[in-house]
Amino acid sequence: MTITVDSIFVLLGICVIFGFGGFLGVFYAVIFLRACNTAGECLVNSIICPLYIRVSSWWASWKK
Repeated sequence: MTITVDSIFVLLGICVIFGFGGFLGVFYAVIFLRACNTAGECLVNSIICPLYIRVSSWWASWKK
């Protein structure tokens, strides 16, 4: 079985659906955002960056 680009996306989609870790979901989202620059840039600036800042500040306060 040869693995093509399409089959990798299908495998990643299946992993995300079945919940094999949040890392694959983030990886899949980054690939999607890089595929569409204008919509991806808007999405990153409005959702992902504020979410990352909230999670990192929560993580820092939780570690204390």
